[in-house]
Order: sequence, then C-alpha cells, then structure tokens
Amino acid sequence: MDDAGTALPLGASGRLEAVPLANAAGDHALLIRQGEASRVLLTGERGEDRERVVVIPLDDDIETRVDGDALAVWLTRGSVAPVRAEVPAWANAIGFALVLAVIGLAILGSLTFFAWLAGLLT
Repeated sequence: MDDAGTALPLGASGRLEAVPLANAAGDHALLIRQGEASRVLLTGERGEDRERVVVIPLDDDIETRVDGDALAVWLTRGSVAPVRAEVPAWANAIGFALVLAVIGLAILGSLTFFAWLAGLLT
C-alpha cells in the first residue's frame, strides 16, 4: 500500500496519527498509528445498499464501542473542554436582553392567566 496523503493528528494527545492509504486496485483505507506502530486499519467493503465500514485492530490495546453513548461521550468531551472562545460584548448584551424579554413575557403571561382564572372563579 502506498501513502496517499499526509498524517492527521488523532485523539486527545495527538500522538495517534491517521494516514490515508491506497492500493493498486484503487481501494482506500485509513491507517491509525502511533509512532511507527500500526494500531488500527479502517476500510470499506462493498454492500448491497451502502458500503460497510471494516475496522481491523492491529494490536491488543483497541477498545471498540458499539453503542450510541460512545458518540455522545466523544461529542461532549469536546464541548466541555477548557478551551474558551471569546464572545463579543454585543453578543452578550443581545443574549442578556433576550433572556430578560423571555422572563418578562413569562411573568406577563402568568399574571394574565391568573387574573383570568381569578375572574372566572369569582
């Protein structure tokens, strides 16, 4: 197999690399490696409706998750990361004004409802 592109960092530490591969038949794969050690090979296999993803572990330290929680854990790990983006002051002001407007409308709606209910019961 020949390297088809440059390695991309993978994982939290970036020590894992994803290297795209292609063979003479035109099949493509993604090799996950750490340094010179190959860890996992990802490729596709033709199916009737769509291609099937094939994961080939190349060492003993591979964890496979097949539930929906694995994706949720991966996504939330990024959303609660300590990296913070700067939010412009005008965006904070607009957001604060909208929150106050929603609270004001909720209070106004509650007062209107309870006044209507009190008038109905008396």
